Amino acid sequence: MNAWTADDYGKVAVLAPLAVEHLGKAALWQKNPVLVVPLAPEHEASLLSLATQPDLASPKLRTIGLSIVLRRLDQLLGGGLPVEGKRRTRMVEVRNGAMHVGLPAESRNVLTDCLTVCDALLGYLGEDASAFYGDHRANVLTLLDEKRTEIGHRVAAKLARARRRLTELEERLGEEMFKETTSRLEGLAADALVGEDFGDGLWGVDAVCPECGSGGKLFGHVDGEYEVDYDVEPLGNGQYDSFIVGGWALQLSPQTFACNVCKLTLHGPEELAEGKLPASRHEIHLSDLSDDFDPEYFAESQYGIQD
Repeated sequence: MNAWTADDYGKVAVLAPLAVEHLGKAALWQKNPVLVVPLAPEHEASLLSLATQPDLASPKLRTIGLSIVLRRLDQLLGGGLPVEGKRRTRMVEVRNGAMHVGLPAESRNVLTDCLTVCDALLGYLGEDASAFYGDHRANVLTLLDEKRTEIGHRVAAKLARARRRLTELEERLGEEMFKETTSRLEGLAADALVGEDFGDGLWGVDAVCPECGSGGKLFGHVDGEYEVDYDVEPLGNGQYDSFIVGGWALQLSPQTFACNVCKLTLHGPEELAEGKLPASRHEIHLSDLSDDFDPEYFAESQYGIQD
């Protein structure tokens, strides 16, 4: 799971099936140690050793591979394993190096299959999944959510990476220094997060980070027009004075969110919506934008309009 949050997809594909193999052998061992021995004449010594004096540290011990582990577990667990057919074959081939998995979606599929099996084995062993996965329990539940879309999985991975960065930072700095550092990073967001770093013509407004709750920036394209209205003011004796009232009506079309604290970035309306951030065109106030935004210059550059 650490590899998953670090985008090390190759390591994910190698370690996840290995974890299933080890946990599967633990389940077989609990039932009877001889269940981890291959059925071949040359493994008589391992069979005798485990049948008489079970010891994982025995130098004579030779155990089965993932393919046989899964086959025996399928018989051991009353309802069978929750992963079948091609998915099980893929898990074995990745474990044995016969299949290379390096792309995010492929790696996630292998990891999801492995976590599905691990959850079933933890139930069989009577182990607490929350204690087993630790800080990654929320990530595991997200990966196993079958209703989540591809965009949802991508955003969930980004949130997990951001959460991991904060966890590692707090472990290095300690609680007090961590709070000081994150507060300082949040204060520097206005200068550190600049629209031009994320695309041409983008302007930023304040937004709360969906992962760490710090103040980040939501960047997008600004559109607007100068609206004119008329108002009247009573002067008394039935007399009125009319005057023109004008102001800028601005709208933001969100494109990117960035946080200077946990370093989360979300790109495009779909990722923004998945992260519970404004994703559609909406009204903003002139005061929401930085002092660098000159509405008159903006209107002239965009539309050739001079106020």
